Amino acid sequence: MIMMRRAQPPSVRMFLATVALMGACTSSPGTPPVDASSGTGGAGTGGAATQASGGTPGTGGAPEISTGGAPAPGGTSTGTGGVAPSGSGGVPGSGAAPVPGGGRGGAISGGTGGATFAGGAGGGASSDFGLAGPSRCATAGVQLCESFENGLSTTIWTTSQSGDATAVVDSMQAARGTKALHVKTTAGNGHAYITEKMTFPAMGNVLYARMFVYLGDALTTNGHFSLAEGDGTGSAGARFGGQNKFLGVGTDGASGDWTDKDNKLIPAQTWMCFEFELNGTTNDFHGWWDDVERMALHRGAAQHAGFVMPQLNAIWFGWYMYNATEPQDLWIDEIAVDFKPIGCTK
Repeated sequence: MIMMRRAQPPSVRMFLATVALMGACTSSPGTPPVDASSGTGGAGTGGAATQASGGTPGTGGAPEISTGGAPAPGGTSTGTGGVAPSGSGGVPGSGAAPVPGGGRGGAISGGTGGATFAGGAGGGASSDFGLAGPSRCATAGVQLCESFENGLSTTIWTTSQSGDATAVVDSMQAARGTKALHVKTTAGNGHAYITEKMTFPAMGNVLYARMFVYLGDALTTNGHFSLAEGDGTGSAGARFGGQNKFLGVGTDGASGDWTDKDNKLIPAQTWMCFEFELNGTTNDFHGWWDDVERMALHRGAAQHAGFVMPQLNAIWFGWYMYNATEPQDLWIDEIAVDFKPIGCTK
């Protein structure tokens, strides 16, 4: 705002100029005149200087750890003034490689959006066992793993056949890789199987065996059959197979001729992962289907007095139909044998 002042007479102007000159001569040099309207004056503090704190540093988010893969790095973020952005938490784990557990069932997640894999204790099954992928025998870490990719080794396997039954390696079906053992019989109750003895003696007389099985034809009778058998001395063979179109375990030794069955029908034209334990310490069986234990197959001396597991020295895999006429066409792949649980992901 601009202020306007009135002009004064010359006499007055001369008087005021004289007074101003006298005042200038009596003031101390360097001392500014005091303005009565400013109070005490003093040094102004100017208030406390304000300093930007930079905001709260971003935490980066907690890193997400995938059960089946490497932990995500999380990421960091520091505020630069104002509010700092929070860290994004990094890229979630993808699930990467499956991690087998020490037991069966208990599906665990392989990270965000990852596949589900078997492991740990509890129920639940996995659907990703590497089917249609490459053989995993090279990294299985077991006593024996047979992929059949190089045919049937005569230094490992001995073939037994009866009637029109055959056991040959071909590429018509395969759980992994391109080849599998094809067992076929057309006339009835013949048998064909392959036997190995290289993994024996079994440590503590406890043996685990895993195989992938594909039935080309649906089971049509209630006949009794075996898919595998542990043989040895001191007792009859310990059978893994079934009856009445169900999986089963049994023997025909001193405890009688018995086969105890599951209650889940065996389907055709689908790959199934079967594992069984022959336990000579507790004289009983355990059985798993797609990494889920089938409790009806936990059988042995507790249910059949006098049952004793043979002192194992051989095991065979194939097809043996005992008491019915039923042609069959099946494939067996990725056979694994060990002294500890194996699982379907190896």
